[in-house]
Amino acid sequence: MIRNLVLLVFHWSIVSWLVVSPQTFMVREENVYAPHLYADTLNFTATLVDLPGANNTKSYWELSYELYFVPEDKYYEALERAPRGPSNPTIDEFPGRILLTKGHFKRTGLATLQQRSMTANGIPFKQRIRNAQRTKFAHLLTAYSLKIFDAQLNTTAYHSGVFLTEPFEADDKDQRQAAARKTIYLSFGINANGSLNRSQLPPKLPDTTRR
Repeated sequence: MIRNLVLLVFHWSIVSWLVVSPQTFMVREENVYAPHLYADTLNFTATLVDLPGANNTKSYWELSYELYFVPEDKYYEALERAPRGPSNPTIDEFPGRILLTKGHFKRTGLATLQQRSMTANGIPFKQRIRNAQRTKFAHLLTAYSLKIFDAQLNTTAYHSGVFLTEPFEADDKDQRQAAARKTIYLSFGINANGSLNRSQLPPKLPDTTRR
């Protein structure tokens, strides 16, 4: 059975769940068995891309995270239960999720992009998922709790939330060209006015914090 779904917008405001994922349009075919779209292991990378007070030794950032696999049927059951309009879901709204990894870190000395990044490599994935659950439109869910203190702005940003993405990556121009997703990215940034940016896109900006 084919359902014509816009994976970003859906039939209510799922855009608030995905935050800033690219606006791609895709047809969902239910329960398509696709084990080739599941990587044996995953990497997890979190980066504080922008920080006005990066060169101030009193600045710091702190992150707790949990990475889950959500089977396709459980994911769409959660969508059906979700209230209409913008919402801020929690992991408790996704029963049947499977914990893949979790962690916590606090960083100071943030002058370079490398110092503001952390990576966990080799997280077991494919073998953690039952064969029947290795379907194309299952999801990976990242729950996080963030605290960033910018000493230059003398402000602290707090945020907790979730990101959702598929276990595969696809070419925006040809959705048939899909490959197993190998890295989960979290990218954050503090603007000059102290507001917070957040996304699940890989950091692409050069390090411009050195003066």
